[in-house]
Amino acid sequence: MTSAPTAAPASHRSSRRTPVLIGLGMLLALVVISILTRDDATFGDPLDPRNPKRDGAQAVARVLDRQGVDVEVVRGQAAFLDTSVDPATSVVVTNPGALGDSTVKRLRQHAARAGSLVVVGRAEVVAEQFGGGATASVTGRRPAACDESLARGLVVRTYGSSGLDSPGCFGSDGAAVLVHRDALWLMASPLSLTNEHVLDSDNAALALRLLGQQPRLVWYVADLDDTAATDGVGLATLLPGWLVPGLYLVVAAALALVLWRGRRLGPLVTEPLPVRVRAAESTQSRGRIYRRTGDQHHAAAILVGATRRRLVESLQLPRETSLQTLAGTAAARTGRDPREVYDLLAGPPVDKDSQLVELGQRLLRLENEVSAP
Repeated sequence: MTSAPTAAPASHRSSRRTPVLIGLGMLLALVVISILTRDDATFGDPLDPRNPKRDGAQAVARVLDRQGVDVEVVRGQAAFLDTSVDPATSVVVTNPGALGDSTVKRLRQHAARAGSLVVVGRAEVVAEQFGGGATASVTGRRPAACDESLARGLVVRTYGSSGLDSPGCFGSDGAAVLVHRDALWLMASPLSLTNEHVLDSDNAALALRLLGQQPRLVWYVADLDDTAATDGVGLATLLPGWLVPGLYLVVAAALALVLWRGRRLGPLVTEPLPVRVRAAESTQSRGRIYRRTGDQHHAAAILVGATRRRLVESLQLPRETSLQTLAGTAAARTGRDPREVYDLLAGPPVDKDSQLVELGQRLLRLENEVSAP
């Protein structure tokens, strides 16, 4: 008789479940800790509101929070576009160098209903993205020297190589550090808001007034990954600034070289032909071609031209001698009528082969008479 198997003791089952429960408990604790401390995470980028280092802006963010401003940090374009914006909200960007053409456009569109949009960055970057230009340095202690109530009575220590070429505050000689355009505020001295320099002069007061204009502040930390591949990328942006003037110089030098080496330095040099062709054979070949084509006028012109050249040589006249002078000299040498010689050397009309043969004979007799002693 066999006995039924006995059930496993309860202590065994509980010992198997214990590691699983411990693992789940640790995972739950890690999730809770990460949720509770996510706002305490630190970042190392300059002017980041969670950066406690000298180049960060954590001091300004915390003071604003203690002053009753609801500071909300959003990172990346997707998070920013998911964040609601209304007239009681200020939007600030402290790393505009990470914005491209497309992200700047979407920033302005999404922040159009905001009470204020503040952009803090170097003058060259801010001017390129939001219009205007950069001008001379405005580093040092600068009074407001403007009509903006936000900056009235403040003396700020500015840092930076350039200012904005627009009417504004804390500048001189046409350069400004703070420029106000409707709801847009551009600040060209980002170091004035850093943890290291925010306590210099009235920098802290300017930061609190500028970023605390509304009861809610959305601090948008731009991300380079949000920039479209084609934003600001072209041949001109990929090449160094000195390359285009250098190419112009190279092209000018190449043209000068062509003009220098390509000019004629003297008369053309004749080269020996690979095959010697007798003059008689050449003449006969040309004659056959003219006869085949029926071009008596061209053949007559060649015969007359050759006779003129030989007469000039025989009479020892200059090459540029006119036809009238040549005919008069030849007539004087042969005793012929100058008018007859002129008509012959002018090339009488030839329409038939018989006329061409007669013209050749007449020209030959004239040459023989001129060459006769």
